[in-house]
Amino acid sequence: MKNIIITTTAVFALLISSCATSGTGNVSGAKPYTSDKCIVTDNKLGSMGDPVTKVYNGQEVKFCCAPCVKKFDANPEKYLSKLN
Repeated sequence: MKNIIITTTAVFALLISSCATSGTGNVSGAKPYTSDKCIVTDNKLGSMGDPVTKVYNGQEVKFCCAPCVKKFDANPEKYLSKLN
């Protein structure tokens, strides 16, 4: 029983650490996102609540809200072209 609790706790911690993060801090090791606007909508970060930060292929990207993450995930290359 003790092993099940330890394993469950470890899996839960791993799942949480792999999720996108909220806030404005840089995710360690990623190329920083330098814009103050959402990569999907061009809304000012923070205008829809706390921004969402995600790392995609070593590039940090920021979103004004969670629905923008889904739009980005459907076609990341479309939005990443804005960074160039």
